[in-house]
Amino acid sequence: MSLTEQHPKEASTRQKLIDAGARLFGLHGFEATSTRVLAAEAGVNLAAIPYHFGGKEGLYRAVVERIVTDKQASLGPTFERAVRIGADPSASRAEMLAAMRSLVRNFVSDMLDSEESQNISQIMLQEQIAPTTAFHIFYDGFFRQAFDAWASLLSRLTGLAPDSLELKLRILSILGQMTIFRVGMTAILRLMERDTLTMEHIGRITEVIINQVEAIVAGFAPLSQETAT
Repeated sequence: MSLTEQHPKEASTRQKLIDAGARLFGLHGFEATSTRVLAAEAGVNLAAIPYHFGGKEGLYRAVVERIVTDKQASLGPTFERAVRIGADPSASRAEMLAAMRSLVRNFVSDMLDSEESQNISQIMLQEQIAPTTAFHIFYDGFFRQAFDAWASLLSRLTGLAPDSLELKLRILSILGQMTIFRVGMTAILRLMERDTLTMEHIGRITEVIINQVEAIVAGFAPLSQETAT
C-alpha cells in the first residue's frame, strides 16, 4: 500500500513542501531560503519540515531526488536513444546527427519551456556553482547520463576517443551553449527587451544551437596535442 493510500494528509503535506522547495530553492538558493518561508509557501505548519524530512537539509535532498526522477523520466529516453545509436556500428551518420538534434531540442525545451523547469534548472546550476552534499545525486542521476549521451554520439561523429580530454571539453562547450540561456536569462531578456521568452524564442534558440553544433561536427579539426594539454 502506498504512502498516499495509508496517510493521504501526510502525503499531501510532504508533497506541498517539496513543491514549495522546488520553487523557493530555485529562486533564492538553499542558504537564503528559511524553513519559515518554506512552510508558509506550502501552507503547512513549520513543524511539518522536521517531522517529514528531519530539517531543511532533508527537504532539499527530497527536492533534488524528485528533480532527478523527473529529469530521468523526461530526458532519459532521449539519452538512452543517443547511447544506443552511438554504440550501434551500423548506425549511419544521418541517424547520429538526428539523435544529436533530439538531444538539443529536448534539453532546451526541458530547461526553458515553463516556470517550473526554469526553477529546477536554477537549482541544478546552483549545485554547479556552490555544491551541497546533494551534488552527487545530480551528478550520478542526471549530469553523467547527459554527458555519456553526448559522448556516445560525438565520439563516433568526430573520431575522438571516448575518454579523451578533447572530447570532454567539446561536450562541455556544447552544454555551455545551452545552459547560458538559463544562466544568463536576466541579461538575455534585457537585450531582447522582453519580460519572458515565448515558445517562438525557445524554438529559435534551439535551432541556433543545433546549427552551431552541426557546424562544429561538420568542420571538426582536432586540437593539436600541445593545445589539448
